[in-house]
Amino acid sequence: MYRKDELMKKFSKSLGNTEARLLSSLAAQGKTVFTLPEAQETAGVSDYAIRLILSGLVKKKWLIRLTKGKYLIVPFEAGEEGEHTENWFVIAKNLIEPKPYYLSHYSALDIHEMLTQPALTVYISTPVRRIPKKILGATFTFIYTKTNSLWGLEDNWVTPSQKVRVSDLERTIIDCLDRPDLCGGISEVAKGIWSKRNDINYHKLVDYALKYHKKSVIKRLGFILETFSLSKESLPRLQKEITKSYTLLDPSLPASGKFKNMWKVRANYEPDELVEITKT
Repeated sequence: MYRKDELMKKFSKSLGNTEARLLSSLAAQGKTVFTLPEAQETAGVSDYAIRLILSGLVKKKWLIRLTKGKYLIVPFEAGEEGEHTENWFVIAKNLIEPKPYYLSHYSALDIHEMLTQPALTVYISTPVRRIPKKILGATFTFIYTKTNSLWGLEDNWVTPSQKVRVSDLERTIIDCLDRPDLCGGISEVAKGIWSKRNDINYHKLVDYALKYHKKSVIKRLGFILETFSLSKESLPRLQKEITKSYTLLDPSLPASGKFKNMWKVRANYEPDELVEITKT
């Protein structure tokens, strides 16, 4: 972390003294995201004056306005194109709080270290309807969910000083089985399950699948657990919930492949292929 005097030197190269002192003081406190009142308190100026200062810093591209009264300091590493190394999950948190939310789908897979490569989209599940927003190279997509669906969540450290709300390991798997299209497809979900096979609480996982009340999720889960020979004792609980209609294993792929009678799944991604991708 930079010392305040180092920060002052960096900021003062292209900013006025008041602007440089404000940003260096906030950054020295570790406040890469801050509110208007915090900025006013730090600068010790009037409400009108701080609004002028922040407006100028936004125009000079030293700040990004995340929401009304909330700003992000663009890191020094951002460069001319505005790309940066700031943690996108922290930005996501600040885009939606104090509204309820959790980071989900591909983003949750990333946080739980179930991916081989990160995505440029951050998924935020929330009971608030919002349009996508692009900030510093990432697209922040809001997935509408009902308030009573905000369960199976935990607070997870994503930086040494910042936590975000995210679906826990088992809820992440359930969400991804429901919407493989938001997770890179069923192959990414399968790889993630295999990578965390020794960490998953399978009793909780099945409980979540039943609580989720979607037969397609139960069918996909049972199919994958059987394919990977995981938690065989859990399969009868899932089997009891199987209906006669068939579900596509990966709804984002064409409707093709063999019909697997046990789980009523049309396997448009063959079991052998799923097993094979875990070896790559």
